[in-house]
Amino acid sequence: MTEGELYVERRKHKRVDKKFRVNYKVIMAEEEVKEIKKNIARHEGESQDISLGGTRLEGVMGGVEGDIIRLEVSVEGSPAPITTFAEIKWVKDAEGDKKSFGVEFLILKDADKKVIEDILDRD
Repeated sequence: MTEGELYVERRKHKRVDKKFRVNYKVIMAEEEVKEIKKNIARHEGESQDISLGGTRLEGVMGGVEGDIIRLEVSVEGSPAPITTFAEIKWVKDAEGDKKSFGVEFLILKDADKKVIEDILDRD
């Protein structure tokens, strides 16, 4: 930032730096039928932060900006993972063959919203 510039936070939701194990799968419309018919490998990564609007992930991935992915976020103390679909909003290189990427949740069940709200309230 140059002198005189003001940083403005553009996020809609409070975000906390928390790490959780995440499983995700890239869904591409033209390949969706093929993926359902065969057992496709899932990717495993780790979230870097989380909010009600989305999360930043790090992992080996095959998706690009605009792809829709299915996420399962394992939260310690929660009996079931947060399961949702999200859109990849940006992708950056990380360590080695890993990528860092931001996703926006497309839908959250009320129970999953509650889990995230509880995480946000703890910090």
